[in-house]
Amino acid sequence: MNTSSPRATESLYQAKPQRLKNSKTKHFLFLAVIGLIVLSSACGRRRTHVQLTLPRIPPATQTQSTEPPPNSPSPSHPKPSDSQNAPDVPVAEPSATQTDAETSTADVSRGPTIRIGLMTSASEIRISSSGNFYFMAKTPEADRQLVQGEVRIRVESAAGASVPAYKIQVAAFKQAENAEGLKKKLAGTFDVPVFIHNNSSGGTRQVRVGNFSNRKEAEDFLKTLVASGYRDAYIITESVANGSSKTTLALRGPGKLFNLSQSGFLFLPSTGANFLCVDGKPYRGLLDIILNDRGSITVVNQLAMEDYLLGVVPAEINPTKYPEFAALAAQSIAARSYALFNMGKYRSEGFDLTDDTNTQVYFGASGEKKETSDAVRRTSGLAVYYKDKVIEALYMSTCGGKTEDSSNVFGTPPVPYLKSVFCAIDSGPEKGEIIIEGKHALEQTFVTDDGTVANRNVEFAQVLGLIGSGVQISQEFLSAPIERDEAVHWIEKARKVAHKDSHRNPRPKDDITTRSGFIRYAAESFFDTETIKKRISKRDVEYFTGNLKDGSSLSEADLYALTYLMQNGLWRPYADNTIRPDDTIRRGDALSLLLRWVESSHPEVLRKGTFMEADSQNADSEGDSRISVKWGNRARDFRLSEKPYLFRQDQDRITPVNSLRIIGNEKMAFHVNESGAIDFLEIELNPTGTASDRHSPVSTWEVTIKRSAMAEKLRSLAGNIGEFEDLKPYKLGNSPRVVQIQVIGSSGSKVINGNRVRGALGLKDTWFTIAREYDPNGKIESFTFYGRGWGHGVGLCQTGAFGMARAGRSYEEILKTYYTGVEIRKAY
Repeated sequence: MNTSSPRATESLYQAKPQRLKNSKTKHFLFLAVIGLIVLSSACGRRRTHVQLTLPRIPPATQTQSTEPPPNSPSPSHPKPSDSQNAPDVPVAEPSATQTDAETSTADVSRGPTIRIGLMTSASEIRISSSGNFYFMAKTPEADRQLVQGEVRIRVESAAGASVPAYKIQVAAFKQAENAEGLKKKLAGTFDVPVFIHNNSSGGTRQVRVGNFSNRKEAEDFLKTLVASGYRDAYIITESVANGSSKTTLALRGPGKLFNLSQSGFLFLPSTGANFLCVDGKPYRGLLDIILNDRGSITVVNQLAMEDYLLGVVPAEINPTKYPEFAALAAQSIAARSYALFNMGKYRSEGFDLTDDTNTQVYFGASGEKKETSDAVRRTSGLAVYYKDKVIEALYMSTCGGKTEDSSNVFGTPPVPYLKSVFCAIDSGPEKGEIIIEGKHALEQTFVTDDGTVANRNVEFAQVLGLIGSGVQISQEFLSAPIERDEAVHWIEKARKVAHKDSHRNPRPKDDITTRSGFIRYAAESFFDTETIKKRISKRDVEYFTGNLKDGSSLSEADLYALTYLMQNGLWRPYADNTIRPDDTIRRGDALSLLLRWVESSHPEVLRKGTFMEADSQNADSEGDSRISVKWGNRARDFRLSEKPYLFRQDQDRITPVNSLRIIGNEKMAFHVNESGAIDFLEIELNPTGTASDRHSPVSTWEVTIKRSAMAEKLRSLAGNIGEFEDLKPYKLGNSPRVVQIQVIGSSGSKVINGNRVRGALGLKDTWFTIAREYDPNGKIESFTFYGRGWGHGVGLCQTGAFGMARAGRSYEEILKTYYTGVEIRKAY
């Protein structure tokens, strides 16, 4: 245990002062017994390394009557502490960071004891285990009792005066994870307590908010909830015992087991291989059950720091999606540092940290993963230090490319190690990146009659075999009129590539080398004459072609074919709104049209995915590289032909390029030839550039909110400004996040911290721009936020850490990137 910690000398249980004075010897013996029990039976898979010291039980009488503030900065991201001074944590030698081999084999301490608040407002709970377990009433003279089966503990009150308390029930769930998910969402949005009430009779978990002393307050907040989309929420009334009532905890179990206690109970596993379970969810360590001064149950999980981290790290970073060891190790060290810094944060409630986004998400033993457990153990005891003190290692999911100063985000004094930094490696190639060299059959730009650059379509047509591989593509070839037999062959080949073999290809009756003749014959061959007639009405024909300058010169069949193509976005007239039906059609125009129709009818002709990494070391005998491409949850390696047709996609424009550097997470569209190699490749560059968090699905995002809904969400923050009209960025940070926002009303305005507005509106981050949509009267109807990142934007970026790890950076390099001027060393 950390003997210099301000909480190190607290006992696990503190009886009433007058009883302690009369029973010092019994109390000492009780604590000694508890220490021996924990040492002999603490949960943990590596039982030979158990080093838990004397456990600490909080006072039975609490000094604070409210729950920990639930306004977390964002999902999965710890909230900063109010304290700016880290506790002194003694440093074990050697102070330098150990190598992976050393830390994986060293016999190291499992760290100080930490207490995690799992519940703070339960009225009934179930305790069980995979094997036998023990419980003790928290009194000095209590004996340890063996339990075989499940026990239930509920709050019971003797008859006496009571007062009403008002809460709002938002929803009820059968599944615990659904209830926990809503609890975290509500806690991150509203500045009110959030509870989960276990309804044992109905088998549901009821999510409730607030603890209002009168119904008017509850009704006012209910309006806010309804406006935020929780339309099924309703007010419930609970009877809370006043000071004259006697509330106690009643424990019932198998074999007529029964026990009453106002001090609470302590539960211990019988062996290190067994976990204790709260309502079926397993946890390492022991469980401390407290009757708090609100008349409900507080459940505390007490365990060693290293065991605690086994349930934290996988809850904060998914090792399946982000499997790089250096990233998982960096997260482990950051989570350990955050926990050490914030020990005692909720001391008045009887624990150190919560199990949700108010501090760090903790799933217990059920959430442990092999990859993250390995990262925790191989970095055991390591923490981040600034000037010999462990830091408050804040972190978030995705920073959008750059983090922000903590003082800008939270409106607090500057913290020297929480400065704005770029989320990117400084220089040098990244592991897995590649420069692709491409080729092109057509160096000059060929523009079709409707103004489209057709180089891409023409070259793809040759890849697909619409024209022979021996044909020399040139400006002269593409600009020349198409020949009759050539047109028939190309159309037939396009039909086969697009899997259009369900109908017969009609023989051409008219001249198919003219524009109208080719388009009509190709459309009827490709889409079927009967289908066109069934899909297009005369009114459609008038609507789409009635305004063409020379449309009157076309036959009815021509007009139907053109209407079908226009309606489906497969053809458009010249820029001057003419068709020029009798002009001969050029080869390049015909090929471009057919290619567009092939891709519309058979989108799978180009595979789509995301570039993961290149591996030129596994080149085949021809010297080709291999690239890994991911689509959905699958990834596959493909051989890259020596010089594929190569294009860069910029929004709606596709540009031929001779070479392109790709570093990971670029969207790709590609064609694989018969030998399994990619011979045609289109790449869309990352919108966030080279930022290391580009692998995140929320590196960019957008959300639209109606003005009326926004007015309700901002009401409590904006105060009396009249009718809400608009909001504008007021001050930008270094990232540039909107660190202050001006909320404008009909009778005034107010400047509010951007992070608070983010929480109220449910936005992912404060890095955004705003677009407005107006109603016919010129009044703002809705706001669309175009943003980057997810979280408060301070400290370590989790997906950025993954990107840096993929680029070959170590966990020490990652941590020193996000935390300025720090060092990594042993805390214990």
